[in-house]
Amino acid sequence: MGGHAFNASLPEAAFPRIPPSVYQALKIQITPKLESLFQVVSTPAEAPQKADHGDVDFLVCQPRQTTTHKEIQALLAADHVVPAHETSSYALRVEPGTWGPLGFGEQEETARTAAEAAGSSNIYYQVDVHVCLDRSDWERVHFFHSYGDLGMILGLIVRNNGLTLGTKGLKLPNVPHPPIDLCDSMDEIIEYMGLSMDRWKAGFATALEVFEWVGTSTFFDPTTFQSRGTGIKKVKPERKMYAKFVEWAEAQPPKTTGVSGMDKTARAQHALVRFGKKEEYDRIKQEDADRELIKAYFNGHNIREWTGIPADNWWDVKKVSEGVRAELGGPAGILALLEKGDERALIPVVRRVYKALEIEAITAGVRNL
Repeated sequence: MGGHAFNASLPEAAFPRIPPSVYQALKIQITPKLESLFQVVSTPAEAPQKADHGDVDFLVCQPRQTTTHKEIQALLAADHVVPAHETSSYALRVEPGTWGPLGFGEQEETARTAAEAAGSSNIYYQVDVHVCLDRSDWERVHFFHSYGDLGMILGLIVRNNGLTLGTKGLKLPNVPHPPIDLCDSMDEIIEYMGLSMDRWKAGFATALEVFEWVGTSTFFDPTTFQSRGTGIKKVKPERKMYAKFVEWAEAQPPKTTGVSGMDKTARAQHALVRFGKKEEYDRIKQEDADRELIKAYFNGHNIREWTGIPADNWWDVKKVSEGVRAELGGPAGILALLEKGDERALIPVVRRVYKALEIEAITAGVRNL
């Protein structure tokens, strides 16, 4: 979650891969400490069949009192900290002989030798603590980061359907506007995708079990599946579980059942109705259409053509535009005229405003004599 947070201060060799039993012991040791500061503490479920770990991720929310990075650092007895607004990283020194009782004494010695060769007298665990905004945010982040690359995999098949899925929930892209927020409840999102949350909660023993569960989604269609293309982000090579899913998905035969059959346009409309966002979406699209209609007819070119204002006299064009808007009560009044026919309904208004401005300019000139 925090990546290689200490690269600027410590060599990479100072952070050896963590064996599974050491990883579990570390979680058991740290969890109650963080629970003294936060009401909710969790570690996302690990990727199935993972041989070792690069760091330990903790998700927390609902602090019991105001807490600083320094206080967490002291609580965890961390030698170093890289503070951040959401995910802060702590370097906890591995005391000599810690791994031996867990059956990894030789690996610890090998790690220490590599760290010393790289210039570090100690080896460390990287512990990342991600502070969630609230319980709802914690539920989404916990889900999305559980079982390795599963969150990214679900994001891919959702993107294949023209929507997006991330730690902020399910959204509909709405360029050039911000995306439409469809739903931020993982329970509702998973149900909408035709997946079983109970099966997710039961856990997965292998990566294949994860892939097969994803394959039951009505969003997954082997005949239209894509891992590259517009809107699909390039994934780092180290995301091996993600890469294996792509291979698995591309090898699947067509599904005989459990496919929605919707293209991206139909899926977007279906999602808008399902999550009660159709009215909001239609309003935005209507406002866009109204702006384009006004822009097409009520523009500088037409104003100059209707009034005879010279092409280089942008100031008078601006004054006429402002005058028409004021007389008609803004965009709504302009639209009301355009909806009656075409731009010809605007011509007499534009000419009347221009004539009034001409008279005003002449009058002002006489006064200044």
